[in-house]
Order: sequence, then C-alpha cells, then structure tokens
Amino acid sequence: MRKGDTQEIRRLNRRAILGYLRKGPLTRADLSRLTGLAKSAVSRLVDELLQEGLLEEGASTSPPLGRPGTLLHLRPRARFALGAELGVEGTVLLALDWRGEVLWAKEWRHPREVGPKERLERLLAEVWPHVPGPLGLGFTLPGVVVEDRLLLAPNLGWRGLDLKPLLQEFPLPVAAENDAKASALSEVFFHGEANLAYLVLSTGLGVGVVAEGRLLRGAGGAAGEVGHWLGQGGKTCACGRRGCLETELGLGNLLAHHQALGGQAEDLEALLRQAKEGEAKALEAIRHLGEALGRFLANLAVAYDPALVVVGGKAAELFPYLEAPLRQSLRTHAFLEAHRDLPVRPSVYGHLAPAVGGASLFLARFFELGGLWAERPRRNGGRYEEVAFGDRRGLGA
Repeated sequence: MRKGDTQEIRRLNRRAILGYLRKGPLTRADLSRLTGLAKSAVSRLVDELLQEGLLEEGASTSPPLGRPGTLLHLRPRARFALGAELGVEGTVLLALDWRGEVLWAKEWRHPREVGPKERLERLLAEVWPHVPGPLGLGFTLPGVVVEDRLLLAPNLGWRGLDLKPLLQEFPLPVAAENDAKASALSEVFFHGEANLAYLVLSTGLGVGVVAEGRLLRGAGGAAGEVGHWLGQGGKTCACGRRGCLETELGLGNLLAHHQALGGQAEDLEALLRQAKEGEAKALEAIRHLGEALGRFLANLAVAYDPALVVVGGKAAELFPYLEAPLRQSLRTHAFLEAHRDLPVRPSVYGHLAPAVGGASLFLARFFELGGLWAERPRRNGGRYEEVAFGDRRGLGA
C-alpha cells in the first residue's frame, strides 16, 4: 500500500457518507447498506463526523424487521461559505450553508466606472465582520476568468487584470470564477444534473455548460461566452465589435425596446412591477425578448445538446412572463424533435444565483474532500481540523 492510501480511502468513505446524507436522513445501517462499508467502519466514521459537529442525531426508527436505528442528519449551518457577485452596476454578498440555504444577503449599487480596487475594498469591508467562520469567499465576474486572472470583462471595461495583489488583504481563502460557470457548477452540486446549460442574462449574456458532469472551459477559458457570438445586428458591443448577440438579447436592450414602445419604466425593477400589474407595453417588450431567447436556445441546443437549461441573472425574475413566448419560439425553431420540449426553468435563487455559485466553489470542495481539506493531527491525538483552501482539482476543474 502506498503512503497516503489509507488516508485517501478514509476521505472517500467520509465523502460517500456525507453525499448520501445530503439526500435525506439515514441510519447507520442504511449507510452501511448504501456504501457497502462494514457497520463498524460506518460507526467509526459517523462518530468522527458527530464529534466534528457536521452531523446530528434525530428520531429513532422502528423498522418491521431488524433493530431500531437512529436517523442521522446533516447539521444545519455546520459549515458555510461566502459568495459574491461583482456585477456591472452592483455587488451581491451572501452566506450559503452547506445544505444550500441562503443565511443572509446584502446588495449595494455603484457606478459602472468604479474600478476593481475600489469594489474589492468595499467587499473586504463587508466581509470582515463575518470572519472567522466561512470556509472561504468565492466571487464571480462577468468575464473570462482563468485562475487568478481576469482576461477580459467587456461590460466592466476590465482587461488583463491580475487579481492576486487585490486579494492579499482578505482574511480568508478566496477564489474567483466566471459568473455563468460558477452558477452552472452550483446546479451540479445542489441538483446533480450532469448535462446542462446555465444561462446568465442581465447586462450581458453568458452560458456555463456542463457535459457529463464536467464544466467546459475551453483552451483559453472563454467557452460559454455566447453573448459575443456575431449576429446580423449593427449595434456596437462593449467589447468593441459590432453585432454581438448580447446587444440584441441583453436586458439593457429589453429596457430600450420598452421605452421605444412608449413605456415609462426607468429600470428593470420598474419594468417588472409594470409587468406584474399587466401593463401592455411591458408585457409586449418581454414577449419580444422571450421569442428571441427561444431562437437563441434552439441554436444553443444544437451547439451543446443539454438535458436542461437553467435561466439565471435578472432574467430569472422575468421568467413567468418570458416562459410562454420562449417555449413557443423554441418549438418553432428547434432542430431535433427532442429539442422542441427541452426543459427550461429559472434558477431557484433568482438574481442571487451568481453569488450562490461563488459560495458553491468552497462548499463543493469541502464535500469532495469528505470534510477534510487538509489535515494535521493535534499532539494529543484528538480530532483533525480543517485548514486552508486546497488545490483546484475536483468538481469542474
């Protein structure tokens, strides 16, 4: 046996136990049956997890056959992570527990021209009161992110940005990711879908694609930047080119179309309020966007053939009004018969989804490692403790 194999087996067995308990409460006997581990091994690992505060015991069971057992649960809020979205016009910061519950969320707006240093300084000030405690802070950006570098974020006007120097003052582990990619990973983590396209539609348009459980990144990290597919339009995009798809499908264009129809909404929140009130021009503008999105999804289905499309960003809150024209347009333009009824649903987290995706970077890593990020035994032989954020191998790497 190679050095470290015993510890790796322990890690994998803990991960299996935690993974089954994420689906619902189980007894030790249930875990032994599901994992194939001996009951003694399950009891030993469960005792570890109880001691570490990750599990709690609940009600006793009375099966018709066999001995009674005690149900084990993931302990609510036993571990949590912070997630943030650095958007074009504002920032979202939230705490997400390992069961997917948003513990709290805070949002603030800022002008587009505010630079990365100022935005991250404000984020650091908001994070400080919540440290220690979180596993880490994952934040998302609307652009091409490769490890600690932002290659390009057209709608922010940022290019070739080294994030490392800007993150040195943060008092906890930090990871950066593209907003659509992080959101797609959170869908894999929380819902287990192995083939999906996650559409973030707000100021811009991006897609995170998961195929066979692996996130598509591309050779340069730009996979999914579908907002910069070139169309026939003549509008100049924030990237400097003319005719990029997001100039037609971005929510800024939705608002401009509404105003061209004679609508009075000054922002998307006002437009959504008017749609809820049944205002005709607001509903017409949203219907027009829904038809365009249906055509776009017909193209996306040909390119990636996902089993599911999840709509996130601000568009998730418009989905009740987008859904009917979107589905009709998709049926009309679908290439394969199967694509006519491609499942499309809004993110359950609405516009908070990119920040949830950021927090999921750390939560998914925690589960992958069986709750053992890195280990060093205490001198008295007591329990192990989690330390710093590990490497980037694992979910979606």
